[in-house]
Amino acid sequence: MKNIGILLPKSSTHPEIGYDFFFGLKGYYAGKDQTPAFHTANIGFGIDEDLLFSEAERLFLEKNVDILLVFAEHPKVDKIFPLATLFKKPILVVNPGAKYPWKWKTPDYVAILSLQEMLSAKIAAKLAVSQLGIKNGINATNFYDGGYGIGDSFYQGQETSGGQIKYNFVGKHLPAEFDPRPLLEYLDSNSEPHLIFSIFTGPVLELFLQAIQTHHRAQVLVCSQMMLHEIGKKNLREKTSPMRLCASSSLNPNSENEASTALGKYLQEVAKREIGIFSYLGWDAGLVIDELIAKQDLDWTLQKAQLKSNMLNGSRGELVFHPETSHFLPQLYRIHASDKGLETDAIELPIVVSEWEELIANRTNPPQVGWFNTYLCS
Repeated sequence: MKNIGILLPKSSTHPEIGYDFFFGLKGYYAGKDQTPAFHTANIGFGIDEDLLFSEAERLFLEKNVDILLVFAEHPKVDKIFPLATLFKKPILVVNPGAKYPWKWKTPDYVAILSLQEMLSAKIAAKLAVSQLGIKNGINATNFYDGGYGIGDSFYQGQETSGGQIKYNFVGKHLPAEFDPRPLLEYLDSNSEPHLIFSIFTGPVLELFLQAIQTHHRAQVLVCSQMMLHEIGKKNLREKTSPMRLCASSSLNPNSENEASTALGKYLQEVAKREIGIFSYLGWDAGLVIDELIAKQDLDWTLQKAQLKSNMLNGSRGELVFHPETSHFLPQLYRIHASDKGLETDAIELPIVVSEWEELIANRTNPPQVGWFNTYLCS
């Protein structure tokens, strides 16, 4: 029987994240002949690297785990990476994919599976500018969500497509302090259409949508992946109608496959929970764990070669291993919402890989910012 160690985060603004992820993982193993032993530990908001290290070390030493699953973000999670080489057991890092690593190449036995927030933002901006033909852009975010790499990825996408940022709006993150008037005043003084590159989550999201919807329905919101899914989860579409929304996401809200159907059934009947984007990430983590454990007797070079040649079919679609960075890259989707409904198109994996490598080439020395927690674990 497998021993799986799991380091889970806490969140004040999104308290369901760790639980959604864990039950998604349990849902994957619910259909297997043998259920592994799960050994969990709490790492708070993921900002205490000493806690991360001590809990990871404890799971390797005391629980003799076959693999360590860590829900945390760069750069704090990087401190535990030497343990993978020391114990010659894999560490799988999962997160939203909203921050740059210290280095693109991970150490041996370390792999990463994420929601690819930054890559999704880059692709969304690129498609919006090129397909809609709107060159004027606005950055709109707040002091929390704007502290991650999503905004930089929006910038990369619009820059490569000939777009240009005309105005920056960074509002307060707390609802009581949020004031959209500077943004609305800019839009009032400019009649040309704009793409509003939007990064909002949590309670302030509804306030932003309400302000934009009331005053400027003709504008196009280019949403971050998490913003798009919170709009759907919180039933906020009426706050955007008939505004056009564009996004790219690792989850297609319009499609199901065998894995996502099984996951939804498990969550509804056994876990008594609603399905969410982190539930899908948990299921796909189980799929990747089985691949890593099955190849555990091989050295890391051979493992990477075999992982690259084996396409995985996850709950969100296909996954491909990128050996140069040890990331499992998901199939992405272009999403366009308007008064005509929700349209989605698959972005095939070769294009996703190409966009990923372009992102790396543009940021060979990944920039770092002062926000150290896992995105949404505020």
